[in-house]
Amino acid sequence: MTDTQTRPTLPTFSLDYAAGTFTNTLTGEQTTEITAVVLAQREGRVLWPSSLNPDPRPECVDGSKYGPCDECRFADWGENGEPPVCSEELTLLLWLPADFQLVELTARRSQVRVIEQWLGMKALVSGILHDQEVTVSMKPGDGLHHLVLLPGRVLEEKEVSRMNELVVRAERFGFEGL
Repeated sequence: MTDTQTRPTLPTFSLDYAAGTFTNTLTGEQTTEITAVVLAQREGRVLWPSSLNPDPRPECVDGSKYGPCDECRFADWGENGEPPVCSEELTLLLWLPADFQLVELTARRSQVRVIEQWLGMKALVSGILHDQEVTVSMKPGDGLHHLVLLPGRVLEEKEVSRMNELVVRAERFGFEGL
């Protein structure tokens, strides 16, 4: 991405891990399940403010305030195994075929592992993300819900070609395909 090119602002699914629901920030619609085609992914890190801070906005995103993430003390694990203050994130760019919408879904910390496993499976099986639908939901866990990704309908060749065009555009804005 060049300095003159900014990321587009897309609707996002906010995740309520306590309730097990997703809320579309564009439409306000809440759902317990999403059927989508994963077009691309983007990794990042975010430093969220403490619960005592009244401003809920992130303090730092991908090294924007404290310098490169690989050199930042907030991204390091503690000496006694405490997780980093800074959270690992993995954002998926989703195409919602029923709504003709592009939407982002961002997972943090342990939820990232579920998506990484699914991405690894897709790399092994087909080598591309956007050749089938996926169902994203949450299952109850110990106090909070956990993300679940289940493979769905395989897309026809014509549909995959249309998704290719979206992937090419997404890659210009910092997303990556497989």
